[in-house]
Amino acid sequence: MLTGDKYDYQTNSSFLDYEFISSGNKGSIKKVARFNLIQDKLYNFGFGDLNEVTGEISDTTISNNGDGDKVLITVASIIYDFTESHIGVAVFIQGTTPSRTRRYQMGINQHWIQLKPIFLIWGLINLKWERFEIGKNYDAFIGFRTNTL
Repeated sequence: MLTGDKYDYQTNSSFLDYEFISSGNKGSIKKVARFNLIQDKLYNFGFGDLNEVTGEISDTTISNNGDGDKVLITVASIIYDFTESHIGVAVFIQGTTPSRTRRYQMGINQHWIQLKPIFLIWGLINLKWERFEIGKNYDAFIGFRTNTL
C-alpha cells in the first residue's frame, strides 16, 4: 500500500487488534493498534504503547524511539489491512493531543498521492466535516476505502 520501510505486525482472528515492535534508540517497544466499533460501520482507531506488566495500552506515552516515520507507515498499513478485511466500514482517527492529530495529518499529507485513489478522507474543522484538503489543519479524520485494488 504505502511505500516506505515498515514493521512486521501481527493481528488476531477478528482483525481488530494489531501488534508490532518499534525498534529504535530507546530499545524495543511493543505497540498496539486497536479498532473499536463506536456505531454501525464506524470504528475508532486507537494506538499506543503496551505496558507488558499491566496489559494496558497507553496512548499518551511519548516514545521518541527515533522511528516515527516507520511507525506511521506501519499504522497506515494496519488501517489498510483492517479496511480490506472489514469492507464498507469507516475509521475515525484523532490523536490524544493536537500534536498527535497533527502527526497523523502530516502522514496523510506526505502520502496523499498514494492514499487518494484508495481512501475517501474527511477532516473535522470548526466542528464541521469536509473532504480532506492538503494545507488545512484538522481536529480529527474519518476515512473509508473506496477502492479495494
